[in-house]
Amino acid sequence: MSNYYFLLCLLPPLPAALGEKMPLPFADISGIVRRHVEPSDEHLLLALLSGVDAGNWEQLDQGRDLFWPGGLLTREQMEGRENVPDFIRRFQEEKERGIARAYLYDRLWELYYLSAHAVAQPSSNRFLSEYLAWEIDLRANLAAARARDAGFNPEERAILAAFGHGDFSALLSQLRNQNNPLQAERLLDEERLRQIYRFEGSSPFSVDALLAYVSRAMLYSRWERISEPFDIENYLWQGGSM
Repeated sequence: MSNYYFLLCLLPPLPAALGEKMPLPFADISGIVRRHVEPSDEHLLLALLSGVDAGNWEQLDQGRDLFWPGGLLTREQMEGRENVPDFIRRFQEEKERGIARAYLYDRLWELYYLSAHAVAQPSSNRFLSEYLAWEIDLRANLAAARARDAGFNPEERAILAAFGHGDFSALLSQLRNQNNPLQAERLLDEERLRQIYRFEGSSPFSVDALLAYVSRAMLYSRWERISEPFDIENYLWQGGSM
């Protein structure tokens, strides 16, 4: 297993809490890690960063002017449909044929997680395989809970149900007690941070620790953007496309 003593000492400490300012933009952190990752571990990092591309595709495909740098594709590549990964290409093909989903882009995330998990499993990388399995299970439980709350059959709205085995009842109960959607999102991401620490293992300079650092950086960067001053006039001028 690779030892990333130099790289993990080079990378700056991340914020103490969600919403605090990042020491570097996520795109810079992503770029540093991509330049220094060992060739034998690169496929794991790329599988993780492809999640940024999935999120960007979800936004741009809906005509929203939102793009988060730091994934594998630039905005220009996405807009030009250049070098898109297989999971995005497959999603677009299925979309053209018609996807019977309550929310169309659930299928995009399914394809991403299946692709990333397929990369992680043969490598026996503990962090990526176990954290992704947990994230898939979380999303499946969230989808089922939301379906039940809306009066639908959860099985008809199932997302990657084969991964489901965890007990999320306490977390779901906390979420139901939240009247503020933003606070509910914070609860979810705080739980994600706990799971990242759980799965990264005890070796502080391993590839697991490196992937865990990048995963945490994603979450902290997301909340830094959420916490930025909001230009309501520009938002209204754009038609409220958030």
